[in-house]
Amino acid sequence: WCGPCKILGPRLEKAVAKQKGRVAMAKVDIDDHTDLAIEYGVSAVPTVIAMRGGDVVDRFVGIKDDDQLDSFVSKVIGQ
Repeated sequence: WCGPCKILGPRLEKAVAKQKGRVAMAKVDIDDHTDLAIEYGVSAVPTVIAMRGGDVVDRFVGIKDDDQLDSFVSKVIGQ
């Protein structure tokens, strides 16, 4: 139902796919999993949270362009 989420989703999937398996992406419906939204402080959508080893390493809220998403994903995997 989230318009910005529908725009961001395919862009983020594309940025993740470029990493050829070095990063995984999961989508969470916060209406169905409000416990996770509360635990991770999600107060607006879309919120993207990068995790490594169970720890939050970065996050952003809102829509980003393709270059910003590529940069975000590269930073998360340490490139």
